[in-house]
Amino acid sequence: MSLSSIYAAKREITGIQSRPNVIIAYGEDKREEAMSLSDMLSREEINVISHRSGDIFDSTGISGDVHMMVIRDGGLVSPQFGLIEELRRTSDIPVLTVSDGCDEIYRTMALAKGADICMNADEFGKFEFKARVVSLLRRYIGAQNRVSGIISADGETLINGSISIDRRRREVFREGDLIRMTAIEYGIVEYLMENCGAVCTVDDIYRRVWNETPYCVRKTVVEHIRRIRSKIEPDPHNPSYIKVVFGVGYKMERAVS
Repeated sequence: MSLSSIYAAKREITGIQSRPNVIIAYGEDKREEAMSLSDMLSREEINVISHRSGDIFDSTGISGDVHMMVIRDGGLVSPQFGLIEELRRTSDIPVLTVSDGCDEIYRTMALAKGADICMNADEFGKFEFKARVVSLLRRYIGAQNRVSGIISADGETLINGSISIDRRRREVFREGDLIRMTAIEYGIVEYLMENCGAVCTVDDIYRRVWNETPYCVRKTVVEHIRRIRSKIEPDPHNPSYIKVVFGVGYKMERAVS
């Protein structure tokens, strides 16, 4: 089997159709371990960019966007929480940490800072590691592709079926007709449209739209979704756009072309 055939087979399995860019960041004392992770991912048709924490990041030589960051640190002895916080100020790419002594305290702190998955280096399986990386990449790149499929060339209009959003004017239209909405209702529709086809949790919706820490907010979000459905759905009792995902949240169903 040729190398191109092997790569094609991998793309069919993972659902990732292009070579993603993954940063592997590491502390001063974890370079060797980070290079081992880099070798694993490079064999999976992933572009790996190594970065030592504390250095100025060099983006030269990177083709396209960065899709994920893997952090190799020393757990609570030498964590890289500051790096996660810094990244989260500007990016929502997935973050996976591989750490020494990855106990509950470390995991709780890393997740609170913005990590998505924490793996214990002391109980490390290379096949699980590669599977988790591919899973996060598939979800992130898939979400990016869904957004690009509904966004206009100028980046200011979102279109999904008969529903469209003018971001500059913060207006929502159905079949070309303006729909009157409150600022909160608009924010919810915009967030769901940006993540068209992906599930958005109730807490994520509240955090994004209200810009507050969510606490017992389900009833509030549910009521706003009910009002939005009454305005944009052809049949609010049998919604075709905003679907509930029981026990999790809501998603904007992608309209059939």
